[in-house]
Amino acid sequence: MLYDPQVFNIYEGLKREEFIIALYYMEAESRDLLLRSAAIAVEQSTGTWTAVPEETWDVKEQSLARVIGVHEIPDYEDRVPPDVKTRKFLVQIAYPTININGQIPELLTTLFGNISMIGRLKLVDVQFPKSFVENFPGPRFGIEGVRKLLNVHGRPLLVGMYKPCVGAPPATLGKMFFEMALGGVDVVKDDELLADPTFCTVEARLEASLKAKERAKKETGREVLYTVNITDSPGKMYKKALKVIEMGGNALMVNTFTVGYAALADLASDPAITVPILTHPAFAGSYYEAPLNGVASNVILGKLPRLAGSDMIIYPSPYGKVPLVRERAVRVAHELACPFYHLKRTFPGPAAGMHPGLAPQMMEDFGVDVIFGAGGGIHGHPQGTIAGCRAFHQAFEAVMAGIPLRDAAEKHKELKAALERWGVYGEPGHEYALAI
Repeated sequence: MLYDPQVFNIYEGLKREEFIIALYYMEAESRDLLLRSAAIAVEQSTGTWTAVPEETWDVKEQSLARVIGVHEIPDYEDRVPPDVKTRKFLVQIAYPTININGQIPELLTTLFGNISMIGRLKLVDVQFPKSFVENFPGPRFGIEGVRKLLNVHGRPLLVGMYKPCVGAPPATLGKMFFEMALGGVDVVKDDELLADPTFCTVEARLEASLKAKERAKKETGREVLYTVNITDSPGKMYKKALKVIEMGGNALMVNTFTVGYAALADLASDPAITVPILTHPAFAGSYYEAPLNGVASNVILGKLPRLAGSDMIIYPSPYGKVPLVRERAVRVAHELACPFYHLKRTFPGPAAGMHPGLAPQMMEDFGVDVIFGAGGGIHGHPQGTIAGCRAFHQAFEAVMAGIPLRDAAEKHKELKAALERWGVYGEPGHEYALAI
């Protein structure tokens, strides 16, 4: 029955604090969008493909998902043209929070479990009630806390990444750390491929990097965070986090999309974990890349990592070697940094293929509360790693002063060399993103 007051509802009819609202994009050959939408709501809550005796009125009243919006695109009113075979529409479904009880794995199972395998259906947004978000402390530090640790305010953060990605011994990484710290990086980040290999274990590279950090601090007076990649099974990851902190480490990195949001949330909410956590996006594309299936990047890279407690997140940029549509990348930043109940703001870090010539466009799109994560753009500088870091700072200063990069480069040899090698984004010959 299409007019079913249990499965069909309107937003105003909900007790808002008792529902999580999901927005889906769907394509189907179905001539009845209401029935197809209802089938999804039933499948993801109380029912199955046929009626069963214990799916009673009371069970459905408590736990059945509600279809609260079905919007066809285009918005046909008088008739559907006979030549339209595939219909496109947005569906809003409200899921009772009582089914989920404040945990992320069951949240994902509810929002996109079995229906992830039905074809042209994509979860494009999720709206949480305050009562659900209160189950999560979120980022311990966030943008403001990370800035306070570093005593860096009013400009982007520069995150230097170890390159080569994997293969270098601890001593080499220590040398790189020292040079990056002298050049002015705020955060040194392990590569996502560098976890705990026998030739460069977490403890060995942490020891070498901390020694380099202290040497550099004596010369510069500046603090640098080192986000050590502790990615592993949840139990081992927790032990590694404690060991890093015991040894004097001041930050952690997790490949969140391989270990899972719940593992990150457990880590971030534990009182013993007293340092910031950076999320790396490896594997995230398997969730959001398909245009007609999966879960949208703003949810995967934005709202969910923030909910789980990430203080910083690296993710694809609109300009680099792993591209993301500009509007999508900025929308991820919105999800990370706009007000979200009690949750602190997470530092957005559009990255991959970054160089100083991207600073004007990046800062126009993202402002100053943004991370510039660079590996090749630092170490591949013609004058070396220290100069590579300085070139980024010179670019930041030029943009903030309203000076074109080419003009600023006439006074800064490091910036000039960087622009000669990689150009300025948007100039002829540099209009497009790099490619892998």
